[in-house]
Amino acid sequence: MARTLPTAAPPATAPDMLGSTCTAVHGQMGLRVSLMFGMYRPHGKKITKQEWDDFLRDTVTPRFPAGLSVFQADGQWQDRETGRVGHEPSHIIWIVTPQIPDLSDRIAAIRQAYTTRFQQQSVGLSITAGCSSF
Repeated sequence: MARTLPTAAPPATAPDMLGSTCTAVHGQMGLRVSLMFGMYRPHGKKITKQEWDDFLRDTVTPRFPAGLSVFQADGQWQDRETGRVGHEPSHIIWIVTPQIPDLSDRIAAIRQAYTTRFQQQSVGLSITAGCSSF
């Protein structure tokens, strides 16, 4: 008579673990959107606090009225034209949101508005899947 050996269950994958942990903490799966904004215009002119506050109020908040966080940071970036590495104060906006149909349009509008208004080469973007509970 052949004996069968018990087999181990396959290890849980990261998404499985995240999902089960999210359920356990009564959270919801969603996205964390991080937008990174340099605070100097070309040729070194600083974007003022009032200009930033106006941009946040008029451009970002209407697209994400449920909430967001703003962090001050020290940014480092490489100029696309000269290749030089630069440093400047920056702001990071952190938005936690469910996947919504027009999410990419909202993000693109914010990035475009900032690059146009403040003559920027780009606005950094990182999107990460995760779990949130408020």
